Amino acid sequence: MQSTFWTDAMVLIEYPEPFAVLRFPPASKIPAWAERGPFTSITRTPQELAVICQESQIPPEQAAERGWYLMGCQGPLDFSAVGIMAELAGTLADADLPILTIATYDTDYFLTRDLNRARTALREAGHEVIRASSSETSI
Repeated sequence: MQSTFWTDAMVLIEYPEPFAVLRFPPASKIPAWAERGPFTSITRTPQELAVICQESQIPPEQAAERGWYLMGCQGPLDFSAVGIMAELAGTLADADLPILTIATYDTDYFLTRDLNRARTALREAGHEVIRASSSETSI
C-alpha cells in the first residue's frame, strides 16, 4: 500500500465539555462510570490502565488530571494517509500548546488544555473547526 501525504485543510470537531485523564494500576477493573459518556478512551498496558473521559462522569473524590478539551478530525481517515497528526501537532506546538493524542479505527483525536487558543491556531493554519453536534456529545 502506498502512503498518501496529507496536504488538504482538515475539518476538526471540538467538544466543549472538559475531559480528564486517569491512571489506575494495570490489573484494575474499568470503572463503570468511565464507560457512560459519549467518548471514552481506555488503554491497558503492563504499566497502567489509562482512562480518558468527560469530567462530568468522574466521581469528585477520584484523582484525575482534569481540564483537557477534546478535538477530533472529521473522519473516517485513510490508513495510508501520512502526516495528519504531525500537521496538527506542529501547528499546536508552534502555538505553545501541549497535546495528548488518541487514535481510533476511523479517525484521530487530541486533547488540549486551551480550546480557544487551539481553535485559533488551527483556523489560522487553514483548518476548519466546528462544534460537535448534540448527537456527538451524548449517547
